[in-house]
Amino acid sequence: MALMVHFPRWFEILESSEFSEKQRESAKVTIRWYLGWCGREKRGCSVQSARDFLAWAVEEKAPNEMVLESWKSSLNWFFSTAREQKASFEAEVGPVRALMRRRGMAMRTEETYLRWYREFADWSGVSIAAEVTEEQVKAYLDMLAMERKVTSSTQKQALNAIVFVLKEGFGLELSDFGEFVRASNRRRIPVVLSRSEVKRLFASIDGRNRLMARLQYGAGLRLSELVRLRVKDLDLDRRQVVVRGGKGDKDRVTPLPQILVEPMREHLKAMRPLYEGDREAGVAGVYLPESLDRKLPKASVDWRWFWLWASRSLSKDPRGGVRRRHHVIDKVYQRSIRSAVAKSGLTKRVTSHALRHSFATHLLEDGVDIRTVQDLLGHSNIETTQIYLHVMKKPGMGVKSPLDAL
Repeated sequence: MALMVHFPRWFEILESSEFSEKQRESAKVTIRWYLGWCGREKRGCSVQSARDFLAWAVEEKAPNEMVLESWKSSLNWFFSTAREQKASFEAEVGPVRALMRRRGMAMRTEETYLRWYREFADWSGVSIAAEVTEEQVKAYLDMLAMERKVTSSTQKQALNAIVFVLKEGFGLELSDFGEFVRASNRRRIPVVLSRSEVKRLFASIDGRNRLMARLQYGAGLRLSELVRLRVKDLDLDRRQVVVRGGKGDKDRVTPLPQILVEPMREHLKAMRPLYEGDREAGVAGVYLPESLDRKLPKASVDWRWFWLWASRSLSKDPRGGVRRRHHVIDKVYQRSIRSAVAKSGLTKRVTSHALRHSFATHLLEDGVDIRTVQDLLGHSNIETTQIYLHVMKKPGMGVKSPLDAL
């Protein structure tokens, strides 16, 4: 996979470089041309896409050697400076990463918080955390609400991330931000499949991905909860799935459909040789949070802690660089869902999360108490669950449209 480059401040840094004015102007034209090409081709910024761009540009423009060298020089500056900026950023946030890992925070939370902080730092132009002011944070939050039109939850996530990194990571005491512009709370009606549409979707998925989709729908799981399940989280006798550390770091129990008990038993049998092969080959155990790894040092090589949906190949652990077996990548599963949607002819905008929405809506349509559905979904607030009342087959005590009475 090509390594993508994130370098939003290239123009500002190029302006302060030691290049001559002529070189800077030439580099601006080339880099803008390349970034525009990436946008049209829907490609990310990477060394490979830069090579492809140059091959295309040579074919289109037939430049002489001097012009071609100028293009190459501009793009080389872009990528080398981007790497320097990233290295500088990583060095600065290194202690913050260490703190988050000591606290056992989820990998996704770690990446999300640091991504928000980096975007804020790029946007505000601060080079070190000690230079950050409350006014800069307030201006960034205003921009998110007024220019980007983000939702209130997105703005709140950005605020929490920036405050955590600055206060907990760098020890920077921030006072009140004042009255920043609050993003509007736009609640969208979720995409829900009918029961027949769910069947059509399942019929268009093959193999393990089909079993994953059936479990996600049958137990109402979030995508992250589904892929992180471990063998011990299945209770086949009591027909339960235990979700550990769900959203808000909460545990809950949700039903395992009776129809999936035997397929899951067969799946576990199929996974056992993979686990035993790892033990024979001396592969490092599966990832465990640091606190748990210290408390149960042998748990990482215990079958009970093995991933329910283990990846077929080994990969390097981004936290410590250890080569081990991780769970299946969520994007692989999501691609299978998109492919099945196209294959089945469904016209709704379906993602894997639509299966969780459908689980909740179908339970309410079957007369299950909304508080029970709230517990099964792991919602903190009943208002979050109530959104499904708007998409039920018979909302509001079975009200009929007046058209049906004509």
